[in-house]
Amino acid sequence: MVYFIYTILCLIWGSTWLAIKIGLEDSPPLWSAGIRFVIAGAIIILVNRFRNLEYPKGFKETALVALPGLFMYGLSYILIYRAEVYISSSLTAFLFASFPFFVAGFSIVMLKEERLNVLGWTGLVIGFLGIIFVFYDSLVRSHIIFWGVVMAVLGAAAAAFGPVYIRAYLRKYHVAVLAEIQMLAGAAMIVIIALIFEPISAFKITFNSVAALLYLAVFGSVVAFLGYYWLLKKMEVIKVAQIAFITPFVAFALGYFVRYETFNLFTIIGSLLIMIGVIMVIRK
Repeated sequence: MVYFIYTILCLIWGSTWLAIKIGLEDSPPLWSAGIRFVIAGAIIILVNRFRNLEYPKGFKETALVALPGLFMYGLSYILIYRAEVYISSSLTAFLFASFPFFVAGFSIVMLKEERLNVLGWTGLVIGFLGIIFVFYDSLVRSHIIFWGVVMAVLGAAAAAFGPVYIRAYLRKYHVAVLAEIQMLAGAAMIVIIALIFEPISAFKITFNSVAALLYLAVFGSVVAFLGYYWLLKKMEVIKVAQIAFITPFVAFALGYFVRYETFNLFTIIGSLLIMIGVIMVIRK
């Protein structure tokens, strides 16, 4: 079952990068992300109401459970959706592959028993060298592309805080409870910011926007994140994080065949270094 869930998550999350890009053709980034998680959170609430699950008691405990959601869903997806406005879906996916590096960094503080060894730290150095290659190439080509790259990497860093925090402090809660509270916390954060910076009228009701939204809400959020939380209960967080190593190749294949996305030499070298670094981190 672990291998099956792992494979499903790789395929689903590998396809979400392209789905985000397609949805952004007819809808603004903040509302796209916010509505996605509102729908997904509502579905999880309906499912959970028919189950006898233990919820956190009181505001303080609920806030501690909700905290990772502000990073995993809120800040991370604000940055990722904004990044895909400026760069391709496949490049965003490759940059998000830096996710395990940030997981390793947060683990130093919160999960001392899962720290990296020399091989892992060497992988971190190689992976960050790859990120520098991509940063340099994007800066040379365009400042707009550069800021897209910056937001994609920062999105990976924000997302990495969540799973480490969950594995360190929230293991006693059911995965569906964690998903519900944290997803709704992130959705609330995104919607509040969207109300300030984006007119809701900018969201166009088209086949692409609606289809992308529903796919991302049901499969990319409900199915994928419930599976993700379940894996965090079964495996070391750094091993779960290696999903970020596989999904870019799914994203690249879809981007290449569906939208004819390509890379230049600097980006290819940088992406390969990121992948090599991730493999070394995982094999720590």
